[in-house]
Amino acid sequence: MALSLFIRRPAVQDQATWTPPGTIVVQRYRNIVGPAEGAVVLVYTADSDRRSAYFAAACLGCTYRAASTDRLSRLTEKVAANLANAHAADCRAMNCGIPAAPDDTEAAQMVGSRLWGLRPHRTTSPHYVHLTDFHVDRVDLQRDDDFINQTMVQLTQSEPHFLTSQPNSSGTGTQFLVQPHPPRN
Repeated sequence: MALSLFIRRPAVQDQATWTPPGTIVVQRYRNIVGPAEGAVVLVYTADSDRRSAYFAAACLGCTYRAASTDRLSRLTEKVAANLANAHAADCRAMNCGIPAAPDDTEAAQMVGSRLWGLRPHRTTSPHYVHLTDFHVDRVDLQRDDDFINQTMVQLTQSEPHFLTSQPNSSGTGTQFLVQPHPPRN
């Protein structure tokens, strides 16, 4: 049996053109690591209307992720671009390629972890979940809004003490609410 000298390798996606599923990449910055090509830092959104969208920044070479300046202040495109550019200037991570997409079970666990982090601690009011709450996870999650919504529907059925749903006040769609921790006796 002879081996071919010209073995076709699977196409490898380039960080310079890759867009995580469920996002719209609007800017890319590349860090420079000496003579080597460094990692790409993405500025992206999951919102189709860029004028009212919130943005995030993520480095594809390290663990840097940013979707807000604090718990309440979402990023505008300009602020996300400034954060991405500053990170690219300081980051020394090498180009690691495109992150591996998690399987559905791992992705669902990521959604659950994000929701758990949103769980109110010092209040009896629930936290209204918005898809923008998942912006920071989009590069690692690599899933669209439908997957996130379906995962939340499943959680409302399996863990109703943790996540509930109700009709959206606009009359269309569903609003999800992360329930606060139960009071201590």
